[in-house]
Amino acid sequence: MKSDRPTFATRKIILVGEAQKALIIAAISNAPIDPLRPLEVLLREEVKARGLDQNGLYWKRLGEIAEQAWFGGRQYSKEVWHEYAGRNIMPEQITTKTGEVRSKWEQSPDGKPCVISTTQLERRCFADYTTAVEAFGSGLGVQFSVNPKGGR
Repeated sequence: MKSDRPTFATRKIILVGEAQKALIIAAISNAPIDPLRPLEVLLREEVKARGLDQNGLYWKRLGEIAEQAWFGGRQYSKEVWHEYAGRNIMPEQITTKTGEVRSKWEQSPDGKPCVISTTQLERRCFADYTTAVEAFGSGLGVQFSVNPKGGR
């Protein structure tokens, strides 16, 4: 049996005051009840997406590793370090922008595992990952710039 109701538009309400609380109550009071296509209500702390500065710092750090680190007798590009870090430094359990806690591994079309894109990581998870990349680089003797936007 198919539900006849139109698709329900997703709404995100950030609870910062009484006006938003009233809006949430009104939205729930007027929400359609449909056992065939039930709605999901999720109440949690706001999940912050990572910012451009955070992404810039991550790539700055990978660039500094690429410039200074020697591994196995050679140097690698920041893109290679990005791939390496995802597989070997990113924690096995990550938190996504949607708040989902899951494995970092996804299955590729050929059935082989690949690492989730860093663009899918929640802000704190991405910050922790960047810190782990810095620690790894420090272990290789990399001296990171004090000001990520400037010189050492």
